[in-house]
Amino acid sequence: MSASLEKIYAAFDPAPLKKGEGDLYVDLDAVRGHSSIVARMKKKILLADKPSCQVLTGHRGSGKSTELWQLRQALENPDTNAADRFFVVQVQADDELDRNDIDFPEVLIAIVRQIAQQLRERAQINLKPGYFTDRWQRLKDLALSEVDFNQLELEAGMAKLSATIRSSPEARQKVRAALEPDTNNWLTAANDIIGQALLELQKLQFRGLVVIVDDLDKMITRPHEKAGCSTTEYLFVHRSAQLTDFKCHLVYTLPIELAYSHHEPTIKRLYGGHLPVVPMTKVKTQPPNPKDYAEGMAKFREMISVRLAKAEASDPDLFQSDAVRDDLIRLTGGQPTELMTLIREAIVTEGLPITGKGVKRSRIEAMRSYRRQLRKDHWPLVEEARRTGQIVRTLDNESAFRELLDSRALLLYMNDDEWYGVNPALDGLTAPAPPPSTV
Repeated sequence: MSASLEKIYAAFDPAPLKKGEGDLYVDLDAVRGHSSIVARMKKKILLADKPSCQVLTGHRGSGKSTELWQLRQALENPDTNAADRFFVVQVQADDELDRNDIDFPEVLIAIVRQIAQQLRERAQINLKPGYFTDRWQRLKDLALSEVDFNQLELEAGMAKLSATIRSSPEARQKVRAALEPDTNNWLTAANDIIGQALLELQKLQFRGLVVIVDDLDKMITRPHEKAGCSTTEYLFVHRSAQLTDFKCHLVYTLPIELAYSHHEPTIKRLYGGHLPVVPMTKVKTQPPNPKDYAEGMAKFREMISVRLAKAEASDPDLFQSDAVRDDLIRLTGGQPTELMTLIREAIVTEGLPITGKGVKRSRIEAMRSYRRQLRKDHWPLVEEARRTGQIVRTLDNESAFRELLDSRALLLYMNDDEWYGVNPALDGLTAPAPPPSTV
């Protein structure tokens, strides 16, 4: 690779924006339906007279992590009143937990570990184990050979415990079995740590503590072995009393298929009333006669331009023509992360500049993937969305509907009305014809 190619490839990293990358942020609020997600979530925290708990949902790739990054910036660096400054701890669940198997004990351990680590690294606050010293002693009989419970510091103890249960399903089950009857005491120990943190943060002129747990929306949904429901329902509905009981402000990401299920009213009641959704960027108008949506297309062109500027390049360096660029934008369906992914895939496939042939190849590969995924009971919903942009949900089709949302075969938009678009990767695909009758 030439240096220029490497720089352009690096500029389209699909990972969420990080500190120091604010120049790459493009505000998509106006083309998502003026949802003002960050402002609303921030205001709920500022106005709360006790610890609050909120959830945020949306498709994978819709930009949830970027919006949470904006929320963190807004809380840590208030524009007007410096007294409204919060210390924000971000927990990346994918770094801490096994997304195939997540339950509350691991979430608690990850939260406490990150509070201890980030306060030490960013505020030079060293928290004491407190009640966790006794809790650790109760785990001695679990044969957790990697964990030395003698004179552990809080951060080190939680890090070793977290690493052990993540790498060993057997250890994870033993820890859960030990913690379940003692959950309230573990929560008490966690809130003792949070109390210490709040006292020290007040000395540094912070108003409070906010913990953002990202990536929980990516947990794998499967039948729970004992509860008679899905694993996502078990964590967010059946264990909501524990998830919401930390004595600081909390934000969790929630799987979209759970938010758009019959549990939606319950989730709203448990997690602060309003259920914020990060929808897709509108790059096409609503069916039945979809056309390019100029404002949304322009925002995605801007996203490309700011990243190319970082690489000291311009559109002609990346695309053979404006038509190729716009065709690739249409293929994203308004998914910001998909834009970055498709550009990188096209660069790897054919180098620079990206041509119409490269975009066509990406379309065919995505089409093949969805052809393998879709079942007979999915197609009526796909065709309904194609015709009307709406879905009439029933008890019979709810499971298929949630699967289509989770796989992003159906994409959610919230411009004026809430509506659904079919992923452009399905263009050209139709329901397979029934086999010929043998009668």
